[in-house]
Amino acid sequence: MEREISRGRRPVGREHRLPRNPRLREESDRRAAGISPDLPAALRRLSVGRDTTIAGIDVGEDFLDLAILVSGKSELRLARIALRGISGDTPGAVAQLAARIIDIAPQLAGPAIALVDSPRWPSDLDWSKPTPVARAGNVRGRLLDAHLRALMRHVGGNGPTGAALRRLSMFPTPRFEYFARCAASPSCKPHLRALACELFADTFDGHDRREAPRGGAIFTRFMLSGFAAYRALERIGAAAYECYPDLQFRLWAHGTELPPKGDHRNALTVRTRINARIARNLGLRGAARIATMDQADAAILALSTAAALRFGMVAVIEEPAEGNFAVALGASHARRLVP
Repeated sequence: MEREISRGRRPVGREHRLPRNPRLREESDRRAAGISPDLPAALRRLSVGRDTTIAGIDVGEDFLDLAILVSGKSELRLARIALRGISGDTPGAVAQLAARIIDIAPQLAGPAIALVDSPRWPSDLDWSKPTPVARAGNVRGRLLDAHLRALMRHVGGNGPTGAALRRLSMFPTPRFEYFARCAASPSCKPHLRALACELFADTFDGHDRREAPRGGAIFTRFMLSGFAAYRALERIGAAAYECYPDLQFRLWAHGTELPPKGDHRNALTVRTRINARIARNLGLRGAARIATMDQADAAILALSTAAALRFGMVAVIEEPAEGNFAVALGASHARRLVP
């Protein structure tokens, strides 16, 4: 965190508190939230109550890695939820996943927010509808991604950090037919197929009879786990936001060069140090236990969000058909956003 913050600098903006029981809210009045009028109207400022649990969730095909900050506790807790064994049996695949989340992290059933490293829904379906429905119009890309790039241009500044933020590269979220073909493939893992069948059972419409993705094309198949995680979190009452670990590392690196993940040892070392620095400034223990890239990614989501709520701001980009995306900003970046 910035040096002036560690000396007790006053947080940017106001601290918003919730009534006793509500989960959370976003500032709907942009003028009250102080957000620059030059930014998209889809942008809001997140505020949570002091008793809110914060969880970062790294999504994989076989596991969810969680980093959990419980209100009143001074420790970062790491946990892993196995997805193997989830099936279409009663009470259903998503209900089984929700039960596993509650078993590992019961605090997520209370006032809680979850930052999830996965899109919420296929790019051509409308999240705001109760059942899978195609989005209106010609969908060429997510509006969330376009708004995010605009936000990064605004807060990045002119230095090396700003250049890194402007070079933000996000893998496009595939369309529904890609996931239908993944789920129909004989090589699809049983738990992924069970989750996909529950999420999209009535909408395969022949897509599942097309040739399945192969090789490197199945990389984004993990998003099936992410789609289900959002539904499970919704079921247990936690408010979930899409969030991007690589972006959070860049925002909180403070000039440190971020090695690509292909440089495994150096990449993990640098990311662990960034997490440890944030945890230290928050007075939290537990960051020393981060040992894998999945844990590091989950931790940066939780730690940067906690630090932003305390010292800067969490900006939320909203698009009804796509969900919402959270960006945790430190003091210097927040000052560019809040005049």
